[in-house]
Amino acid sequence: MIALSPASRLDVAHLVVRQEDEDEFVVGDPASGTFVVVPEVGARLVELFAAGRTVAEAADEIERTTGEPVDALDFAEVLVDSGMIQDRRERGGRSWSVSRIPARFVRPLFGRVAWTCYAACLLATGVMFLAEPSLLPSYEDTFLFPDVVLSLIVTNVVVIALTVVHEIWHALAGAAVGVPSQLRLERRGIFPVLETDLSGLWALPPEKRYSPFLAGMAVDCVLLFSAVAPRFAWSRGWLDMSPGFARLLAMVVFSQVAKLAFQTMAYLRTDMYLVMATATGCRNLHQITRLSVKRLFRRLTPAEAAILRDAHARDLRVARWYRLLYVSGLIWMAWFFLHFFLPSAKVVFGWAAGVLIGAPFGSAYWWEGIGLLVFALLNVTLPLGVAVRNWLRGRRAAGALP
Repeated sequence: MIALSPASRLDVAHLVVRQEDEDEFVVGDPASGTFVVVPEVGARLVELFAAGRTVAEAADEIERTTGEPVDALDFAEVLVDSGMIQDRRERGGRSWSVSRIPARFVRPLFGRVAWTCYAACLLATGVMFLAEPSLLPSYEDTFLFPDVVLSLIVTNVVVIALTVVHEIWHALAGAAVGVPSQLRLERRGIFPVLETDLSGLWALPPEKRYSPFLAGMAVDCVLLFSAVAPRFAWSRGWLDMSPGFARLLAMVVFSQVAKLAFQTMAYLRTDMYLVMATATGCRNLHQITRLSVKRLFRRLTPAEAAILRDAHARDLRVARWYRLLYVSGLIWMAWFFLHFFLPSAKVVFGWAAGVLIGAPFGSAYWWEGIGLLVFALLNVTLPLGVAVRNWLRGRRAAGALP
């Protein structure tokens, strides 16, 4: 912890200051993804710290120009407590290698020509689906082989690889605008997801955030087109391919369509949620919406009530209609859990249990049952594990845990 006094000089060269509203500014560290909203006097203090003024000198300068006293030491302590000001040796290390690629190398991937190609891939895919409805994905496309376990293993490996490509494209788009990133495991409702942390984007003007937010969906459109086009040509007799490869492409189509559909579910804080929050100028839309819905059914804690009371007027206004999407999403997840997740889990666990009981111990069939059981347990426990991890982190941040 940095010890502060009125004579302290703060290293704030790495901080950015951007005007958000007429009388509010965003101050933050793009490398750590930490930002705070401050009034104009806070932004002016950061500028004075950057110019080399001590805490006391900055306070005197503000009082001399505005005629009002300001507690510059308290403001400096807020910056330190938030983690934006720290020892240089402790700063950095959060970004992963792809984010350190010079912007000039990846910027062409997100220029006008590139975005025209992304849009053309999506449009062409839609035309092929209309011309040949048999190319539309179905759940059966995930079963590549008669062996269920082998099909699940191959499908999940391919899906994970495609998901990594999706997240790398987010990171590349962030690198194109000079923002570092970090890949992490998160949860959206009952779904485990990989997520690229691009918190530094909030230091940029809104118009520069859209490309990184939409980059994952853009490359998904390219991958989807790359899987549909060969199958379309095959269906027309223009191209010859083996049935096995055609089934593999069908599985990729299913995966990409499901992924693109998932990203449109804004109530799960997906890519489209970030786009919508940026377009509406909201700051904390998801939490404000969640608390406004919770207030209808149960009493809020004092801390939650304070968050809702101090929420920005724009967040409250948008939340009035956004909460309809939020509640619809919760209902859909509950329906999905009851009508798909639980029945599927029952079948998988029942099949695995039958194999383990009936097959000779150590046989290939017995090991298939073990593999399927492990796979099913991961799918059931991974979202729960992420939720518990996030809960523990929140408790530690609040000081409730050591």
